Amino acid sequence: MFRTRRTRYTATVEAVSLIAPRMARITLSGPGMSAFHRDEPTQWVKLFVTDPLDGRPVGRAYTVRHHCPAEPRLDVDVVLHGNGPAARWAEAARPGQEVSFGGPKGSFRPVPDTDYYLLAGDESAQPAILTIAESLPPGQRGAVYLEVEGPEAEIEVSRPAGLDVVWVHRGAGRPKGEALRDAVLGATVPHARVTAWAAGESGAVRAIRRHFTEALGLDRHHAYAKGYWKQDEADHRDPLASD
Repeated sequence: MFRTRRTRYTATVEAVSLIAPRMARITLSGPGMSAFHRDEPTQWVKLFVTDPLDGRPVGRAYTVRHHCPAEPRLDVDVVLHGNGPAARWAEAARPGQEVSFGGPKGSFRPVPDTDYYLLAGDESAQPAILTIAESLPPGQRGAVYLEVEGPEAEIEVSRPAGLDVVWVHRGAGRPKGEALRDAVLGATVPHARVTAWAAGESGAVRAIRRHFTEALGLDRHHAYAKGYWKQDEADHRDPLASD
């Protein structure tokens, strides 16, 4: 739950589309969300839905991938991993269903003195990373590492021309996060003013966080790393990172 009280909005599922084999885009709209505003990249809402398996209500956090306040309309991208109540709801979601959500919370503010951005994450962090990439100025340099199952899961990415996108293919049977961890730890980072952001599976992110601070020498103003989820743990909360 939110640490502080947040406005709760009502909405209707307008559309459901597959943007990758295991990623659904849920479009929400309706007058009940007319006062909602997203101001910064990576902001998220807590979506309240009903588990189709047992009928119990559940709340899960999702990045606002797109927001059109004039409509009003917003998109959230949900990983269809199949073993959680929110993922089950997303797989069964159909236009016309009513939901509610609270927020937004969280934010990302570009660091003014940054020469190079290093962004990394698995599917769970992909929406947040892409909101960052789309917010950076046209001349920004950097690299984005995105772990997915294979080439069939790659999607189009809008970003500055100087921001390279590296798709890291996990492959069948390999634990999520390992390929991302290895790619980030092996990445060539220029001697420049670097800002790094990473999120995904908690164990992998822990190693990446250590790499940011120890190998790259970044302080807390230039390095962010958060475990969005943890293998075999429901609704994981990372104690080492703030919202």
